[in-house]
Amino acid sequence: MLPRKKNMKAIVFAVILLIQYSEQHGSGAPPGACVDQMPRHSGIQAQTSVPPYAITTSASQVRQGDILNVTIGSPFGAPVPIGGFILQARQVQNPDTIEGIFVKVPNTEMAQIISCRGNNDTVTHTSPEEKQPLTFQWKAPNDLLGGISFRATVAQGYATFWKNIESPVVEVVTPNTVITTTERMSTTPRTSQSPPSIMESRPKPTTSKPDVIYQGCADTKLCFGVPQNCVSKGDCKAIVAVFVAGDTYTFEIQGTDNPKYIAAGLSKDNKMGEDSSMECVRNDSGRVSLFTSWTYPKAEPYVRRSDSPQDIVQLLESSIIDGKLYCKFRRDVVSVVMGQTFDLANNKYNLMVVSGDSMKDPDRVGFHSLAYESTGEPLALATVGSAAGASKLLLKLHGSFMLIAWLGSASIGILLARYFRQTWVGRQLGGVDIWFAYHRILMVVTWLLTIIGFIIILIEVGGWTSTGDNPHAITGIVTVILCFIQPIGAYFRPHPGTKKRPIFNWLHWFFGNAAHILGIVTIFLAIYLQKAELPIWSVYVMAAFVAFHVIMHIILSLTLCVSEGRISNGRVNSFPMKDMMGQPRQMSHVDRSTDAPFSSFRRHMLSIYVPIILIFVIAMICLVALAPIAETYNSIAGV
Repeated sequence: MLPRKKNMKAIVFAVILLIQYSEQHGSGAPPGACVDQMPRHSGIQAQTSVPPYAITTSASQVRQGDILNVTIGSPFGAPVPIGGFILQARQVQNPDTIEGIFVKVPNTEMAQIISCRGNNDTVTHTSPEEKQPLTFQWKAPNDLLGGISFRATVAQGYATFWKNIESPVVEVVTPNTVITTTERMSTTPRTSQSPPSIMESRPKPTTSKPDVIYQGCADTKLCFGVPQNCVSKGDCKAIVAVFVAGDTYTFEIQGTDNPKYIAAGLSKDNKMGEDSSMECVRNDSGRVSLFTSWTYPKAEPYVRRSDSPQDIVQLLESSIIDGKLYCKFRRDVVSVVMGQTFDLANNKYNLMVVSGDSMKDPDRVGFHSLAYESTGEPLALATVGSAAGASKLLLKLHGSFMLIAWLGSASIGILLARYFRQTWVGRQLGGVDIWFAYHRILMVVTWLLTIIGFIIILIEVGGWTSTGDNPHAITGIVTVILCFIQPIGAYFRPHPGTKKRPIFNWLHWFFGNAAHILGIVTIFLAIYLQKAELPIWSVYVMAAFVAFHVIMHIILSLTLCVSEGRISNGRVNSFPMKDMMGQPRQMSHVDRSTDAPFSSFRRHMLSIYVPIILIFVIAMICLVALAPIAETYNSIAGV
């Protein structure tokens, strides 16, 4: 029985050791990290980009045996939370030597003091929970004279960490040395006063360094971003960069506004479809993964797995900082996707960059709701400099033609037909009443501009294309169909007084008004399209147009109602809806030789309505033509 008890004791002892080791690894840096400060995250390497963290000290000199305050934080821009860390003081002359001891941590629930090569010479985290800047108290050794720097590895998440983050050099001096006061030193290090806030030494935003992806865009790599001219300013919503060194092709992609994914594509044209895409995807836990996919021109555009090999790209590093998703990866020089050979060295490609805030399912990215753009022409990937985007002339022409058609000519034409049938009596144009002549001219202009605008957008997008959750394309095509059939129905309209005339009257009225309402709704929806690049306040311009249009209709309708009240006196019936039934009017009640009552007032209202409608049209066309308006203004103003 005695040997059995000994075996049980040995097992219990081994379990205790394993539990102790597991706790250290799960709630702090593992013992193996004491030397090289590597967190031992299986298969994951440290980031090579500029770290979003910094180490600062409360003084540039410290006497032997004195206390120094040391802070880990994120001094650039908005604070980046700290996940895990390991911090030590290292000799400048011999960086492998750990010096001094830590005597205090700010919160034992976030940090702890451990012993690596000496007693209490290291601090590390106690849990992976996010932390704000942390300040520790470090005691200088009594037997050291010379420079030391504080070195740390800081992790933002399990897959994202930075090594060798170092503080400025701190000189350890003798106890009788007179230390000159500077901004970062404290003359009373032994007191328990709080260290100076790290925010006090934060650089001004205007002097902060641009993101790492922009470095080299002018002279060492090819860069392409959205919107136009954003690369030089370092403020792209989405950007792709390609760096070529020999046979190695390194890609970087970055998206802002907390994207769910950021992707780059290699295409033979500037249209989406038949492209090899590379996607950097953020999952719900904050980990970043890299995939390849094949884009189809119609439904189910992004397909991974069997359609696109995953081993043609190798993820080098990734990060999520201040809502920016960043990936750096290599792609094979030659790869075959969907039977097509992509030779990066010998062929030219249009670069595409897209980003979105949702996924359709775990294996397919959602609509590119945040950014979408393609280069204007195929480029050799070894080209250096900023690439230009595709021309948006056709897109702007489409928008301008539709604005003229539905805000301008259709609105005025419908108003004339409804309220001005017995105005300008005795005056004709082209052998017909003047109201009808102008109504017909304006409706023909509406029809022509709508059909031309529709053809232009089909050429621009290469056929029918989805606009994601925005139904702009659907309402637009319905508007075009209704607009197309209107003049055909008008050409075959029955003569007044026939039995089928009322049917035509109601159908013509219904389809015309339905097309006009849908046309306005479609313009509202276009404001929210990412491709349109319209400012969101364009909605208020359109709302003002609708309000003005409705108010004018109400005023003119009331005028007709007052006029209708005079029928009892046998003077006139000018209310147009009476004609919808197609019955001839009683001549004893109608005087066709003079204008209807209040015609002068209606003409006055028309003289107000038309110029203001034209102002709305011109304002919206300017927003479309100059989009994005903010960037255009800054370019003109030289900001």
